[in-house]
Amino acid sequence: MHTGRALQRRRRQVLALLALLTAGAAPCAPAPKPTPRMVVGIIQSEPLGFLDDKGAPAGLHHDILRELSRRSGIAMDIHIMPKVRLVVELEVNNIDGAIMFPAQNTDAIAIDAGITEMVRLVALGKTGTPLRRYEDLVKARTVLLLGSTTFGAQFELDERLHKYRVTTYDQMISMFVQGRANVIAGNMLVLLFQLKKQHKDQLFDPSAFLFRNTANHLFIGKKSLHRDKAEALQKALQEMERDGAIEQILLKYQGNSWQQFKLYDER
Repeated sequence: MHTGRALQRRRRQVLALLALLTAGAAPCAPAPKPTPRMVVGIIQSEPLGFLDDKGAPAGLHHDILRELSRRSGIAMDIHIMPKVRLVVELEVNNIDGAIMFPAQNTDAIAIDAGITEMVRLVALGKTGTPLRRYEDLVKARTVLLLGSTTFGAQFELDERLHKYRVTTYDQMISMFVQGRANVIAGNMLVLLFQLKKQHKDQLFDPSAFLFRNTANHLFIGKKSLHRDKAEALQKALQEMERDGAIEQILLKYQGNSWQQFKLYDER
């Protein structure tokens, strides 16, 4: 009897203590979810973004982003994809950022996080087809170019030129080597890299026409969880430009092959 009452008293004391502890304890806040790594898309085209002989990702834009990630401390996953997908993937927030040319609708969907590298948009003619002025393009008549790249209103609207638009640089180079056209137009770095890879870099006349100098930019989607990092990324890119890091990466893929050309424009 005494033992039973003692057990009951002890049980009530324990329950009272638990109630007191529960009442005084603050509710635990859920642990914040970690921000996922930033996913950045780059163009699938040598030498901008590609898989090397060992199946590892490589390329100018890949290397720039790796160095940018190291300097900024922002972890990145780099996805290589066709150019036509970049804007769509950025707009629907499947990727956080992309390296590409500015376009008319870019400001509506993305924040400019800085210039990654300067680009020469040129027209290159086969040996014996010098391009010292715009009218030389007209004489050549047929030009192969990437469909998604713009070269200026004069060229785009000129009906005297037969402009064959292709979807990839690989296709353009293949058609050029086969003699489908005497002139190709696009990013000078990409054109020379791919022709050198096929050992066809001696096909060109050293006189080339320069449409314009432009730049690729890193854009961060306005829907991205990383949109607040645009300013930090821009500062890191500017630092890379000042201390020559971007130039060193360019030399890795470009070398000095472009220096054999004399570039002409209409100015």
